[in-house]
Amino acid sequence: MKIGIVTWNSGARHKLFMEQAYPEMETFVVADSASDEEKIETCRDAEAIIMVAASLSVDVIKACPNVKLLQGIGAGFDKVDIKAINALGISYANNGGSNAIPVAEFTMSLIAGLARGVFRGAQNARDGNWNSGLRETPSWEIAGKCVGIVGMGAIGQRVAKMLEGYDCDTVYYKRTRVSAELEQELHARYLPLDELLQVSDVVTMHNSLNKSTIGMIGKEQLALMKPSAFLVNTTRGACIDQDALYDALTNGGIAGAALDVLAEEPTPSDNPFWKLNNVIITPHQSGISQEAV
Repeated sequence: MKIGIVTWNSGARHKLFMEQAYPEMETFVVADSASDEEKIETCRDAEAIIMVAASLSVDVIKACPNVKLLQGIGAGFDKVDIKAINALGISYANNGGSNAIPVAEFTMSLIAGLARGVFRGAQNARDGNWNSGLRETPSWEIAGKCVGIVGMGAIGQRVAKMLEGYDCDTVYYKRTRVSAELEQELHARYLPLDELLQVSDVVTMHNSLNKSTIGMIGKEQLALMKPSAFLVNTTRGACIDQDALYDALTNGGIAGAALDVLAEEPTPSDNPFWKLNNVIITPHQSGISQEAV
């Protein structure tokens, strides 16, 4: 069986797949940054294509007549035109839930980093401001706070379970409400999105990216949040209106944000978020751990 691999890290990923592939599998690798022509040349005879943090155009897929399956490594469906490939008789499978633990753990570290001023304090110490104190590094306890989870799939559920240890008041929003039994198990109660934004001390995003969720947190939604609230995003940058978020962060609309994802990745050095002391930026790493890989 011939398998094409489109990946952001061609060398390391190809070695990993080669080590784990069955003997009858023949693998070919191409970088996500390659041109469509290069991707076609590599994957032309493939029967399946594995997409590792990568995207494929419909033109590339059409030029690979033997492909029957596209396998995404992530949890979303935003890297390919699902309707178009289904019309070609090709199935797409994501890897939802496989990285729930690392993303949830990373989310908790970002919440703690924001609330307790961990990253700012570390930078102050590095800069020689050892006794910066609460004035330079304000700190709030997480215990007893209201945390709003947007999206209650595998990752959101894992976050809810972790929040139990902090005695948080956990609320959630999901387009389709989960069962009463699961709500009881997670110690989480459902709220409409607008109400969740109004009552939460921390809002953490774990929804999928689709047409209905692009820009779902915009100027109006941010205006509902407490001025003391934090916003954490480990899902997709496009779910939050970046300009509206910048305005909220610089005008006292919200206290801070932790962004593992941005609308443009890698984000350029002139992104104004880099200059804000109340923002934590990480390079879309929340789903990566040695165990998950």
